[in-house]
Amino acid sequence: MRKLFAVFPIVMVMFMTSCGSSGGKYSDVKKFIDNMLSAQEEYIASVQKAGSADDVVKAVEVFGDRFQNIAKESIVLKEKYPDIAKWDKEPPAELKESFKKIEESNKKFQSIFMNEKIRKFMMDKKVQMAFINLSKKLQNTKLFEK
Repeated sequence: MRKLFAVFPIVMVMFMTSCGSSGGKYSDVKKFIDNMLSAQEEYIASVQKAGSADDVVKAVEVFGDRFQNIAKESIVLKEKYPDIAKWDKEPPAELKESFKKIEESNKKFQSIFMNEKIRKFMMDKKVQMAFINLSKKLQNTKLFEK
């Protein structure tokens, strides 16, 4: 009997890791959100660390490329979860915390342009062109749309 109690926790751990490691019903959406948040955070950090206009241009270009890849992932999720576009108003309970993180990240993302150092670089023609190109990428790249 003691051997059974000694082995039971090991069996339970093995069972939980083999069956329960998926992360829940929306683990793929959580991974997508984490990827999106990571792209935003890396962009913000890169722009804040920028020591030159060229650094800002690089950060903008990297973010634009990453966003395009993220948008491709969103199309797959849209096919799996057709009502995903409505989740911004009422996300599934499992995703509410992730959606709060998106809101917080978006506030940081928008406030970065209030930074005096960054505004100085915004006058540079290369930086302006990088943002124009980013704007075009974002217009042509929609989340959850083909």
